[in-house]
Amino acid sequence: MSATRYEETAAHLRERIKEGDYPPGTKLPSVRTLEATYDVSSGTIRAALRILEAEGLVKTVLKSGIVVRNQTSRRRLTRSSAITHDGTGYRFPAAAAVGEVWTPHGQPVASVEPVPADVAAVFGLDPGTPVVRRRRVMSPEGEDPWDVIDTWIPPRIITQAPQAGEPVTGKGGYLARIEEAGHGPISWEETARADMPTKEESDLLGISTLMPVMRILRTGLSALDGLPVECSAYAIPADRVEIHSALQRADSAAWPVTYN
Repeated sequence: MSATRYEETAAHLRERIKEGDYPPGTKLPSVRTLEATYDVSSGTIRAALRILEAEGLVKTVLKSGIVVRNQTSRRRLTRSSAITHDGTGYRFPAAAAVGEVWTPHGQPVASVEPVPADVAAVFGLDPGTPVVRRRRVMSPEGEDPWDVIDTWIPPRIITQAPQAGEPVTGKGGYLARIEEAGHGPISWEETARADMPTKEESDLLGISTLMPVMRILRTGLSALDGLPVECSAYAIPADRVEIHSALQRADSAAWPVTYN
């Protein structure tokens, strides 16, 4: 099947971006100029630009136009079941390399917000119920925002461990306060899926709403009653991450293999 005009236009613009004709931070020509350059309609140009937005190559900046994005290097997200503690708090499997420093963008914020449907289902609440949310925007030091982490703490836990919902949580963070309230040791489980970002997430991450994100939902479970005590939702742009897992042979696949 031959490429359509908008796919051909997107391919040519993509190549020019990758060759450095349009460096990161520069604006693409106006839609009208691109129409004349490629001898196509404005609809074709806009369709081509939507492809580039979805790929993370460009973004629309209010009052500026279509701007070429900085290309963040893709990191390998090695998933394992290992949870460690460094004396200051728990450390969960992440994309950070050994010794790599990650820093917040702005100050972490604790506030009461309407809980989204996926987290509401974890807590057994109605979507939109007011729930404490702790938000962080993180990245490797010196890089653009890499992920948004929203930690939701259900009302019953805030009643038992009110400091977990405050901006300053003390040594060990909010998880230490929850465990001290009688729910330790917390155990965790995760699910991951592809999703589209909310407008708020796309603004925080500097991506288009057309760019998919990897959404990881990590749920902490109480040792006291087995119910969820926190749920952390990670939103990571799809162009910044790949998942890596080490596979192991089960006993039935031990080598040398015996065939029936």
